[in-house]
Amino acid sequence: MSENVEMIEFNSTGYLRLILMLFVCFWAFGCPEPSGVVTSLSGFAIPAFFVLSGYYVLDNNREVRQERLLRKIKRTALCFAFVFLFYVAINVVLIFLHFATFTFSKRMLFEFLLMNVWPLPVGDNIWFIQAMLYAYIILFFADKLKLLKYYKIFLFVLIVIMLFTGEFAGLIRFDSILGYPCIPGNWLTRALPYLLIGRLLREKKRSLVKVKFWKYLIAFVVGGGLVLLELMLLVWANSLVYVGHMIGYGIMAVAVCGLAISIPIERPNRVIHFDSAISGFIYVLMNPIYNFLYLFLIVNFPGFVTTLGGLSAFLISFILALILCGTLPGRVFFTNWDMRLADAVEVDELD
Repeated sequence: MSENVEMIEFNSTGYLRLILMLFVCFWAFGCPEPSGVVTSLSGFAIPAFFVLSGYYVLDNNREVRQERLLRKIKRTALCFAFVFLFYVAINVVLIFLHFATFTFSKRMLFEFLLMNVWPLPVGDNIWFIQAMLYAYIILFFADKLKLLKYYKIFLFVLIVIMLFTGEFAGLIRFDSILGYPCIPGNWLTRALPYLLIGRLLREKKRSLVKVKFWKYLIAFVVGGGLVLLELMLLVWANSLVYVGHMIGYGIMAVAVCGLAISIPIERPNRVIHFDSAISGFIYVLMNPIYNFLYLFLIVNFPGFVTTLGGLSAFLISFILALILCGTLPGRVFFTNWDMRLADAVEVDELD
């Protein structure tokens, strides 16, 4: 690194991504604890990933923002194509092993393209990558038209849509629209609103750094309590149609992201440097690994698979991610600026 280049600043979002992946594991496969509370609260992890992406990609400088959006569109499209083919191949193998059949329909294609609903048995987590791609494209052209200066208005509208087509759908009888009782997490109801929340955090970065640790902790606990309260009220009202999102999840996500952004790290390590690649590999590998563990071990070791299968898939994925993160495939997920604070100096590589 040249002498006239300032030291790059890092924060704790790299470590946060790994912690979030553990909660993604709990959300998908369940946490091995009897009460089920941790599993119910783990839904904040995916919104937190969207928030972090919005924070890093939607820069305050329009030219930088456009460059980063275009770069993320290219990388996310490449990632989606790779994961799509990877998951299709896995499903072909599993369908063959189970002697199962698969029937294609136009409705299925509509749900996949517009609603981000994966039609095959394995790989439904691909919706996150697909939703992110759609959202980046929309934000790129919105920025081209200079509409992102109104992002707070769009954010308010998107939050209303997110809530009224999700957990509150039963209260407003949403099932009369296109035959859907609710709208699952997709580009409209998850990616766009939380990316814009990340943009808001970027704008308020100086204020985030000044917030005390205990205030973030209180916000996180309050958000978790609100999730449990929402679940109880919606179950009591007999109107809970979808538990993929709660208002409390958003509060929890903002709290942990704000905390991680506000904690600096002096010297980066492999985890911090390749954090986006490590979390990306874990996310892509965890689902098929769990399904193969289930396929080959459920008969002889049912207790292990149902209790520790998810954690085992996470650990195997983590080890593979550490090995692969610095290789050529890791470039699909990895970008240097993903790990820098908003005012850090751009350089091509680290010492």
